[in-house]
Amino acid sequence: MAVPKKIFKIIKTAKKKQLKQLDLSSALLNYDGENLNQIITEVVNFLQFNLSYCEVLDLSFNKLKTVPESITKLTNLTQLNLYNNQLQTVPEFIGKLTNLTQLNLSINQLTTVPESLTQLTNLTELYLSINQLTTVPESITKLTNLTQLNLSKNQLKKLPESITKLTNLTQLNLSRNQLTTVPESLTKLTNLTQLNLSRNQLTTVPESLTKLSNLTKLDLRDNPLENIPIEIAENGIEAIRAYFRQLKEGK
Repeated sequence: MAVPKKIFKIIKTAKKKQLKQLDLSSALLNYDGENLNQIITEVVNFLQFNLSYCEVLDLSFNKLKTVPESITKLTNLTQLNLYNNQLQTVPEFIGKLTNLTQLNLSINQLTTVPESLTQLTNLTELYLSINQLTTVPESITKLTNLTQLNLSKNQLKKLPESITKLTNLTQLNLSRNQLTTVPESLTKLTNLTQLNLSRNQLTTVPESLTKLSNLTKLDLRDNPLENIPIEIAENGIEAIRAYFRQLKEGK
């Protein structure tokens, strides 16, 4: 099966302009099943010879159910966008794309991610919001160069201690899960500037979190908090810090 004319035109335009970014979002919506996989394989083969320097590939909004192994031929990829598809699994061969710095898997149907993800040692941004994760996969906690991690809108009930290995994190989004506690050890993430814990089931938040000196945004909205008044929690990190200081001074 040849590359569809619409996609062929997009690729040829990108080649002519010597673009390093290829946007195929929504471009494959009229195909499904084996035809879709075959088309993606043909597209990747075509890219390999015509746009081998491609660094950014956007396959979002395509109802993809699988990722063809041919994508690993695009060895220069630094950003891969698979946002808003129908992926239930991420294949192990994703680990071959070792130059990736950004991977977007949000809005799929993932219950886990492959162990091979640990091979993506250059990854700094990982987006997994709106999936079906019930635990934080151990493979994620080994990606020690991550600076941004989005796990919002999943079904997480607890955080593993191993998440504290991600010491380069500056932004961590855990909103809209089912968390009931936040481990004290989260204070090891000393580079955090933004921490979103809104819309969980938290009744208490460790005071130690307020001692993260780089933290400028702490979102605790819509939790059944018992150790911080709701109006204080909704006013952000400085209000929360002031509240805990006042408690100490009042003793």
